[in-house]
Amino acid sequence: MDNQKQDIIKSNNDSDIVSTNLCAQPSNINKPEAWLTNERLNLFLALCAIIISAASFYATYLQANAAERQVKAATWPWLEVMTGNFDEEKNSQEITFYIKNSGSGPAIIKYVKFFHDEKSYSNVFKLIKDCCFDIYAYEAQLNELQKESTDINFFETFGWLYTGVSNNRLLASGAELNLFGFKKTGFNTTQWDKVNKQRMNIKTEICYCSLLEQCYLSDGRGDVKEIEQCDIAR
Repeated sequence: MDNQKQDIIKSNNDSDIVSTNLCAQPSNINKPEAWLTNERLNLFLALCAIIISAASFYATYLQANAAERQVKAATWPWLEVMTGNFDEEKNSQEITFYIKNSGSGPAIIKYVKFFHDEKSYSNVFKLIKDCCFDIYAYEAQLNELQKESTDINFFETFGWLYTGVSNNRLLASGAELNLFGFKKTGFNTTQWDKVNKQRMNIKTEICYCSLLEQCYLSDGRGDVKEIEQCDIAR
């Protein structure tokens, strides 16, 4: 009997030892490691800060670019060369060539060139002499008449080619600048008809800049391209 009790007590003690040993084992043997560590959290926050900074920089760039385009549009000149052969206000036949600024900002005209038969001209008189009639001989005849009679303005009566200064001129938005004009009279019909016949064959080249120093090259008929600067030697 006593031996049986001892066996029971020993068995119970063995169970307690096993149980104690199981409880004494480390609790983190199969426990997974946490993914969001302090290092990874700090890295994530740093990446978020970089992305936010890049987005802010891009937004600032877009705003600055939009503001630059608005200023450019508000100061953008657009020069056209207009021509006609009749003055409605004076009700008279008159050949005219003039520049009109149809843009939103003023233009600084650097130079104007004329072209006829693949030749370029900066002087209107030379152009008229080559394309139409000898304007220098015409001028000499009018001067001779003027010397004989000072009471009459023969240049006005016979009809003279008047020109305007265009180089290095400031042309406001909506303003016009005369290049040259030729009024028809009863004495210059032959000369006037020759100029009128060649009028549409005379082409132009205008180089001008805006107040922001952005320069453009125009043919006066709608073909405009932006260039770095105006070079009169072109």
